[in-house]
Amino acid sequence: MTKASGGAGDPQSTARAHLGPDEQLYWAGTSDPAKRFSGRDGFLVPFSLLWLGFVVFWMVSAITGGAPPFFLLFGTVFVLIGLHITVGRFIVKQHRKRTTVYAVTDRRALVITPGGTRDVPIGRTDRTVSWTRDRSHCTVEWGSDGGGSIFAANGMNARIYGNTGLDGLFGPQPMAFWDVSDGEGLVRALDRTSR
Repeated sequence: MTKASGGAGDPQSTARAHLGPDEQLYWAGTSDPAKRFSGRDGFLVPFSLLWLGFVVFWMVSAITGGAPPFFLLFGTVFVLIGLHITVGRFIVKQHRKRTTVYAVTDRRALVITPGGTRDVPIGRTDRTVSWTRDRSHCTVEWGSDGGGSIFAANGMNARIYGNTGLDGLFGPQPMAFWDVSDGEGLVRALDRTSR
């Protein structure tokens, strides 16, 4: 079991507060707030810079060309979107990493946030475990049912934006433990439940 990092408090205490009767806690931990980028940023960072660059160019052209106020208002919305996908999403991601606790019990896997708790039965076999190249961080993702959102075709949009700071905007947040530095302990706990 791991100690807390950041403002999530003690992950074990937080997890124990969410246990059911006779439920046993096998592991509790947090995401590493120092890990800012993921493989998904390989596309999102260049895209966000292109988006913001184009929108700023368009706004400067509209201002210097004497465009009507509606165009400026319309362009401002796109500037704000560009600022969020370029910078704001990293602030959202950092906040989530500091306030989210992950837990594995004998019955379920839990993601505990200030806004609520999501869980999956521990017996589900649709989980994927992935490691960073240096095996310093582990991510576990469970399959998605799509959540019924028109934006989440079979949950793919939710998975594409997972761990980017944009997750939750285009469908439900995927059930996942992101960037866990105690990956060995997490995998041991998951293996223990599989026996």
